[in-house]
Amino acid sequence: MYIFIGKCTHRYAVPGTLLVRRMISSSEVATALRPFYFAVHPDLFGRYPQQRQVNEDSLKLLSAHLESLLTQKRILPSTPRALPFYIRASNAPQDRGTFNLIKVPLERTVDAKLVLRRILESCNLPTEYVDKMPATKPSSTATSSSGSTYEEGFQQQQQHQSFYYKKRSEYNFGKEDEDADDSGPFEKEFDLFQFRIKKVRENETLKKWLRKHVVTATVRTKAVQELQEEVEKLREDVTKRLGLREIIYDCGWNVEHFRGCLKSLEKLAELHPGALDGLKDRTVVFAAFTGVSLEGNVMLFTGDVQRNWLELIKTIDKHDSYLRKLPAYEFALSQVLRNIRIGRRKFMPKAQAMAYASHLRKITTALLDYLGKSKFPKSWPTDLSKFELVVESEAGPLMVSPTGQLIVPATCPGSLLVDFLTNHLEEALEKQSSYDRQKHIERDLHARCVAQFRLLSLTKDDSVTPDRMIECLEKLLAHGGLAGGGQLELADLNLTITTYYSVLTDGTVCIPWDWKQ
Repeated sequence: MYIFIGKCTHRYAVPGTLLVRRMISSSEVATALRPFYFAVHPDLFGRYPQQRQVNEDSLKLLSAHLESLLTQKRILPSTPRALPFYIRASNAPQDRGTFNLIKVPLERTVDAKLVLRRILESCNLPTEYVDKMPATKPSSTATSSSGSTYEEGFQQQQQHQSFYYKKRSEYNFGKEDEDADDSGPFEKEFDLFQFRIKKVRENETLKKWLRKHVVTATVRTKAVQELQEEVEKLREDVTKRLGLREIIYDCGWNVEHFRGCLKSLEKLAELHPGALDGLKDRTVVFAAFTGVSLEGNVMLFTGDVQRNWLELIKTIDKHDSYLRKLPAYEFALSQVLRNIRIGRRKFMPKAQAMAYASHLRKITTALLDYLGKSKFPKSWPTDLSKFELVVESEAGPLMVSPTGQLIVPATCPGSLLVDFLTNHLEEALEKQSSYDRQKHIERDLHARCVAQFRLLSLTKDDSVTPDRMIECLEKLLAHGGLAGGGQLELADLNLTITTYYSVLTDGTVCIPWDWKQ
């Protein structure tokens, strides 16, 4: 006996069993999870790359899991039991940069309704829409004459179907039949969701966006001023108490987090009087790692416990010994490469002196091994002092930077490094001269923009190269001033040129360098 219900009813011939199964559609899944998407979507975490990457990876796995449930009614073997997602701690301005890491459970069941409910419940999101959805379980579970239940019959049916299931592989080179669909229904819904967000972003003009968000930015800027004054006073007190040269905050979190770091350092000094004497006349930086930087600054990771900070400070002499060796290591590498200048990228990730010394030794050894078997190309100049080489970590790039520096990873083989230099010396010189011209233009435009728009500050992200910054500032001056059809509302704000629109917790306004008029 077969009973058909709804537009997505499937039938399975299991003797003696009454079968009723209504399949949830992909559009229903997308609607049910819309609050979840808005809470975890990667585009909401542009300022926080770690959280963005975690959410992006988890959404891909969730997409695959839901597609498998909708199209095949099966659980993929690779599906984890829970997926990590970052969500904001709250919508309050003071908590905008604070996140909670949650584990979204993926129920080991083909009941899509239950899966959706668990996802929403894990994020404390409403489940009313899911509760109103028809049940996906069979309405009758009478056993067959052989003692098999409906679910067993369904699994057997799936096993038979899986034999004929067409799967893309290297044998068909990724090609499918013309009438075959390349993506499942859930992927289509999610892609459509992303497409709509992208279109909104593309059609957004700077003036229109500012009108909607300038009040928020102004309120947040004023609200955080009192807190900033408190933090500045605390910074001065801790600096004076420990005899420091300076305290710098280089972490990317909000000003409240900076206050917490200062309080932790102050408490450490109270618990261990005299143990922090090694910090006298030093610069302390709250950063992404604990160690001593190439500039000799004491770096304290904001996520470390106080004990780790204390251990570093007690062994700071060991780190200083490596710091003193760096000029000799850099000189040795320069001599091997015909007096090439050894530099450091302006925006390169902060590195420990101990690790950098190891990187210099590795690259110098690789070049000496190469020279033991071969010679430098005849096309090379006898003196390479016009060029600047930057040695980075093992996983670093092999490239010419926008400023003309030659960036190489520490593990680069000698032959590959020589080949890279041979092919890119001319490009490096061109970029050097271009940067030398652009940096003066950028400084002039920077000063004019600050004055014309009465900005509190004007900064840029590391990803914004001088030519992009110049293009952005010229456009602001040309179209944002009175001559351009009306003043942009930027007075008394902190402006950052980046790749996205955003208002940060402290009121900083972020705009893309290629904003639309």
